[in-house]
Amino acid sequence: MISRKLIRTDLNLLVALQILLEERNVTRAAERLSVSQPALSKTLQKLRDSFEDELFTRTAHGLVPTPRAEELGNELPGLLETVEHVLGDVEFSPDTYAGSFKLLMPPILCESLLPSLMAELAQVAPNVQIIMAEVPPDFQDQLKKGEADFAAFVALETERDILAEPIAAIAPRCYMRIGHPLADKEMTLQDFLDYPHLRLYLPGLTRENTSMVDDVLGQYGVHRSIVLETTQFSSAVGVLTRTDSLLVANAGFQEGGLYRERILGHEMPAELKRMIRNTHSGNRGKMSLMRHTRTSRSAPHQWMRAMLMKHLSSSPELVKADAPPKSSVSDGSAVGAG
Repeated sequence: MISRKLIRTDLNLLVALQILLEERNVTRAAERLSVSQPALSKTLQKLRDSFEDELFTRTAHGLVPTPRAEELGNELPGLLETVEHVLGDVEFSPDTYAGSFKLLMPPILCESLLPSLMAELAQVAPNVQIIMAEVPPDFQDQLKKGEADFAAFVALETERDILAEPIAAIAPRCYMRIGHPLADKEMTLQDFLDYPHLRLYLPGLTRENTSMVDDVLGQYGVHRSIVLETTQFSSAVGVLTRTDSLLVANAGFQEGGLYRERILGHEMPAELKRMIRNTHSGNRGKMSLMRHTRTSRSAPHQWMRAMLMKHLSSSPELVKADAPPKSSVSDGSAVGAG
């Protein structure tokens, strides 16, 4: 509980006391505080009244602190530093920052983001802790309450105090196992349609539409065979390695190291790419990085936002889920495609 004495105390007096303890000279202390010597003398008298102690005695060599003032001198630096942190006046430095951030992201994004993000944090911010969780239905409320710091998801409808920043999409590729019959040939649209497909999707979105690839194909009156839908890229890779199935996902997975010897990324059929360019809106189903406005002036949060956007938008391992509005399935334009 805050005492009445604290309520009546002017915290500026503590700043003046710290300067007096450092300078041991009224003239120099007044200069640092940008006040006149008479004004500082009045401040010193207020300090004496507040602490019921003389605090300093004057000598030919300047001010000499009393035992009580020396005790206060041991406590004041830490107290004033804490106040500066609260006021946001201390310069933020990633290499010394020891805080945590809670991120809400789909499994597809976690798998692509975490290796590169954590590798950089180990170098530039070794004391930062990341807490990762899947995106719950009430993720916007969690951002509002401070229970989460960032959420990456399809921003269908965001409330006014939620800031959503679109994540740049990465062009999709068609993944298959090493040694697949299509591995060494130029894939045609018919080749693409002749094989069964796996499809990645984002949990938590209702499925009223199909994915981007299927939406485009449907407009041309053709369809592919989907034998498995999953939110887990690693599970899809396991199926790819044991079957002739295909998986559309954003470029980069085979370069990441974990899957390099297991799958390869093939160029999408030229005809399908033309169909997508002609019929698909690039703004549809965009994945966004979301945060609450309360963190807008927080230096650590601004720094982490930049880190996340860097790795989400440029990481070679990125998989982004394309989920059209009111759809659960993702294919190519926003988070993982399939």
